[in-house]
Amino acid sequence: MIRRFYQIAIRYKTSLLLGMMGMNFLLTGVDVFIAHSQNNFFRWELIPLIYTPLAVLAILAQLIFGSNTGVKRVFQGVMWLGVAVGVLGTFFHLSGNATFSRESLFRLLVEGSPVAAPIAFAGISSYALVSERYRGTARRSKLLMLVALGFLGAVVAAFLDHARLAFIPVYTLIPIVSGSLATIACFYTAFCQVNTTETYLYLSIVTLNLLVGLLGFGFHVWGDLAGTQSIVWARIMYRNPLLGPLLFSNLAFLGGLSLLPENDDDYK
Repeated sequence: MIRRFYQIAIRYKTSLLLGMMGMNFLLTGVDVFIAHSQNNFFRWELIPLIYTPLAVLAILAQLIFGSNTGVKRVFQGVMWLGVAVGVLGTFFHLSGNATFSRESLFRLLVEGSPVAAPIAFAGISSYALVSERYRGTARRSKLLMLVALGFLGAVVAAFLDHARLAFIPVYTLIPIVSGSLATIACFYTAFCQVNTTETYLYLSIVTLNLLVGLLGFGFHVWGDLAGTQSIVWARIMYRNPLLGPLLFSNLAFLGGLSLLPENDDDYK
């Protein structure tokens, strides 16, 4: 049965990759909605919320009408817009944290709005563009490189988020270590011709990050519920980001999908 699922995944690799990006946009939009609702969607905070359904619809159209040239051009345009949204969001977060000209680096990067979060839109858009445009070893290499950059971004985000706690308790360092290993493994696999042993090592590292993400989700839920007699939704929404740790699980899954062999039918 596992072999059958493997064959199906290879056959529909492009659809799986684009479908995953649609899910990523949807979940990222939910995460942004929760985060920005704390500020009552101040000023430009509606931009990613307007863009998210547009991106999901563009991916759905590409999946259904991918052979249509007009649909493909719209899809590519919307994805490039997503890159701009990610870069612009990073600028807004940085400028929002810099409340005066001589702001401390700790305040600029650690406190306030998470500076590493908005670039997720650029990462998802880039992954979708590569999934649609390239095939063969070129696609696998580029996708793995993007997953490596995603892990690097996740490590930076976890580092900045957990720095607020001074990395106490010590297990807050776990995603930083596991994510760093995954970053190195993805870059190595992207640029080198790996053998069977190295492939198994790579898969072991991404599986470790899959488990780390699930474990982190449990720790965040536990932290949000600690000391309460009932569920306090404000704490769950704004204290420990529930979807944050699952980024490691998501990237691990994408790392596995990116390594799948290419379907020969794509070249016919």
